[in-house]
Amino acid sequence: MCRLVLSLIVLVLLPSCQTLPQPEFSPKQDSVKVVTYNVNVSGSGAEEVAKYLRKEDADIVYLQETHDQWEEYLCRHLGKLYTHAYFHSSRGAGGIAFLSKYPLKKLKVIEPERGWFPALAASVDTEIGELQLLNVHLRPPLSDEASVTVSAYYQSPEIHQAELAGFLKHMDGDKPLIVSGDFNENTTKAGVQYLLERGFRDALSGFDTKSETWRWKVSPGIAISNRYDHVIYSKALHCTGAKVTHLGASDHEPVTAVLIKAE
Repeated sequence: MCRLVLSLIVLVLLPSCQTLPQPEFSPKQDSVKVVTYNVNVSGSGAEEVAKYLRKEDADIVYLQETHDQWEEYLCRHLGKLYTHAYFHSSRGAGGIAFLSKYPLKKLKVIEPERGWFPALAASVDTEIGELQLLNVHLRPPLSDEASVTVSAYYQSPEIHQAELAGFLKHMDGDKPLIVSGDFNENTTKAGVQYLLERGFRDALSGFDTKSETWRWKVSPGIAISNRYDHVIYSKALHCTGAKVTHLGASDHEPVTAVLIKAE
């Protein structure tokens, strides 16, 4: 009986004891480094954000909550590193942008069928082939009046799934795709699960299952946090490394992923 109980305990604990692979951010194969970062509409951390992006030196950057002031600042400070950029301004916190070392082609702003904020699509020719890019900022779990309510919280996963389904209609299902941004939900919820069930993979989960990417102070000494920001890629690609960098320059933290061609 004791042996049976011990075996059951081992089976329960085994998944949590599994060792995740070490990330490789400079693989031998041709690769593309991607960063997604909700920089916060306030713009208060602009200097730190620019310093981080220069140091991280990603090939493609997905930004959320940008606006004209963010565009002017980042293009002025990072224009030599990112010679290709596109910013789309939208109401409130709906601004969205790409910074890229590659020319941005097929740029398209996609209005949501549900939700508040548009997505931004593009394609780039890279060392690992043509990549489709989809930058998303899914609806926060708030009511139509932007209030915190129980019903809004429970309705948001279904809204996120509908948003993503609508955005994907504009993408070519036969070409590699990287969907990144602020999903306003973690990987267990309906929006992310909608992608995973269709063969996509979440980059960060393969290397780090604990780090959170969003933190909000509700009162002195009290904060809520979650894992809202994701780099999700189609099965034509493989991730060799992913990480969260803790800056504190925004209520969100940047997520980095390095991608190669899948074998």
